[in-house]
Amino acid sequence: MSQSQILINQMSYSLSTGNVLFNKLNLAFSQHKSGLIGRNGVGKSTLIKLILGEIFPQSGSILTEGKLVYLPQSLNISLDISVASFFGVEEKFQNKLSLFGLENIPFDRPLKLLSGGEITKLLLTKTFSSDADFLLLDEPTNHLDYKTRHKLYNAIIQWKRGLIVVSHDRALLNLMEEIIEITSLGANSFGGNYDDYEKQKNIITSVNEQRLCDAKKLLQKNKSTIQDSREKHEKRKSYGIKLKRSGSIDKMAAGSKKGRSERTQSSLLIKNERLMDQAENQLKLAKDKIEISEAINVDLAATTVPNGKVILEIEDLNFSYPNTNHILFQHFNFEIHGPKRVALMGDNGSGKTTLIKLILGQLEKQEGKIFIGTEYVSYLDQNASLLNPDLSVLDNFLLLNSNASDNDGYRCLAQFLFRNVSARKIVRELSGGERLRALLACVLMSDHPPQLLILDEPTNHLDLNSIKSIESALKNYLGAMIVVSHDEKFLENIGINQILRMC
Repeated sequence: MSQSQILINQMSYSLSTGNVLFNKLNLAFSQHKSGLIGRNGVGKSTLIKLILGEIFPQSGSILTEGKLVYLPQSLNISLDISVASFFGVEEKFQNKLSLFGLENIPFDRPLKLLSGGEITKLLLTKTFSSDADFLLLDEPTNHLDYKTRHKLYNAIIQWKRGLIVVSHDRALLNLMEEIIEITSLGANSFGGNYDDYEKQKNIITSVNEQRLCDAKKLLQKNKSTIQDSREKHEKRKSYGIKLKRSGSIDKMAAGSKKGRSERTQSSLLIKNERLMDQAENQLKLAKDKIEISEAINVDLAATTVPNGKVILEIEDLNFSYPNTNHILFQHFNFEIHGPKRVALMGDNGSGKTTLIKLILGQLEKQEGKIFIGTEYVSYLDQNASLLNPDLSVLDNFLLLNSNASDNDGYRCLAQFLFRNVSARKIVRELSGGERLRALLACVLMSDHPPQLLILDEPTNHLDLNSIKSIESALKNYLGAMIVVSHDEKFLENIGINQILRMC
């Protein structure tokens, strides 16, 4: 029996807006682990729907051999059924509950009595217990806590059949055997995991940048050559006119020279046009292969925090929510001195968000002391709720920085890649990465930027290019930082130097 596979041949698909997502796309998936990456909006989730047959291409074909099981980002299921009814066959799945730590949940328990995290674990258990030839997962680590995320990694390692994953989680992508990058120009396949992809991509980028540099040099050389030719021709023409006027040559000879000059000029024009076409075509081809860099390099000296400065001190903190027996904090102590970068990690419900609310004064502590040693504190959530969605990026900047002029706004926003007309984009029309980038610009480029920056799951729903852009901005920040995140690669890249694990 032949191995199950998915074959995409000359497939084209456009959105109802007319935007072309795929033009004669060719791809093949065999039974190994493939990671799909690309910018938000480039068509990754659409490709999954095409493979599943939920939507159909305008031309070309998609052939699937084998059983497909799909785990979307969000799934509406009835909460009135029991765990047993959700799985369907009790004997088959009961011993699988330990895959994601659900072994203590009774099979007759209704789903409505489970937490959101437990329902997510049930979905993962059912997916990885299936007899599918291919699993298709769309951003499976979004909203997973630390333990569940690592259980998913282990399940992926143990899975021996086909797997196609759309993800921005670089730890997960490093478990893949192939990375497929979807771009506006099509799809490129890279053998190996995400680290291997980055190495190959860096080499390709270097080659393309060199080709762009060579194309620019060729264009400039051809312009110089054409200019020299024109100047020589004009000198000869001017000299001929001078001879004619002086009477040094007769009319017949002058006419002959004029004819030759005109033929030479015509030939020269054709040659020059060819030279310019050649150079401009090479420049266009080189530019088409260069991706726009989203790295942010900005001077944030105003965010500097001295090493000895007390930023946060928490002493003997006690807190529990009313009418519950669960004590979240008891005699809890913690401190941040200087520009320390701290990650809050832990399971869902362990108190990460509660601690942030206590620090910000949104919740009242029951006992203990919370001292904040700076008046400049900014909290950035994943929805960028500090921004007014109905205003432009520029208007939001001016609203949050009342002393700034329009020119100040344009200058500051340009450093965060909102250049010219981009600064006038309406916030609700921005992608998640653009919104967070706009919020960072409004906050970090203010007259009094934060000395303590608090970020809550900043990488959720962002594509890899957006995450790298945010990382580059935060590397320039010189103050103290508290970050809630399960993205270990992101935490490493922004220089986290302490992890506080919540239990």
